[in-house]
Amino acid sequence: MSDETRAPDSAPSGAAGPVGEFPRPKPALLAEAIADSVAEAVATGHLAPGERIVETGLAEKYGVSRVPVREALKVLATQGILVGGGHRGYRVVSFAPEKIEQVFEVRLELETILLRDAVANWRARGGGLGALDTVIETMRTAARAGDLRGMLRADLEFHRAICRASENAIAAALWNAIARHVLIIFNLARYRDVDLERALNQHRKLRDWIRAEVDGPGKDGEEAGDFRSALEQHFQSRRPAHAPAEADGELQRPVSDRQSRNAAKVASSGG
Repeated sequence: MSDETRAPDSAPSGAAGPVGEFPRPKPALLAEAIADSVAEAVATGHLAPGERIVETGLAEKYGVSRVPVREALKVLATQGILVGGGHRGYRVVSFAPEKIEQVFEVRLELETILLRDAVANWRARGGGLGALDTVIETMRTAARAGDLRGMLRADLEFHRAICRASENAIAAALWNAIARHVLIIFNLARYRDVDLERALNQHRKLRDWIRAEVDGPGKDGEEAGDFRSALEQHFQSRRPAHAPAEADGELQRPVSDRQSRNAAKVASSGG
């Protein structure tokens, strides 16, 4: 089996547990899995804005060749999550307030369309919000365990379930293009010093609102405004009132000096 496709040597078959401060990528679609892993490291504060990432460090950590790592970093650079490249390596971008606002606006508009279409499909098929219920249970488990990473993944999966249910291929493709930004920008601010039970309850509240819409009689010519309002309230209610921003306009750096040192050992070439 080639280096590009094998899992790290220390992992049991099929394992996808954490590697230090980074989640272990699955062997399938390895470049995408590594890109997700790096995005999660940024979202959880293990990689800070401006921090250097070098492909040799990640390749060694994941136990793969530099090829899938290089592809993953190129993808993240194309998406605007990393900057740089070549012999200089990459750095994590700064998520300034204006960038956060831009992503929020795009996400709100896309998810308004996706939720509208998903509700219409659920109504036509007589309900069936099993996918959302399953994610809520995953979130409940993560909240009880204090599992930040599990909550982050479940949070995104909740909205991805709505995306799939919409069957709107164009809006879904655009949503997937900003999914890593969503993971990083909103979760980096939202979950710091926040009880995960609060995030769970806000998703339950949105799930219940969706169920009421699906079970209701529906309105001819229903406007998207109700869906937009519900989502806007959901997003805002999950952001802590004290959501901090650094003096230079960046979001939170790593949550501890220990985590910062560990991330640097993994992502840098030692310089």
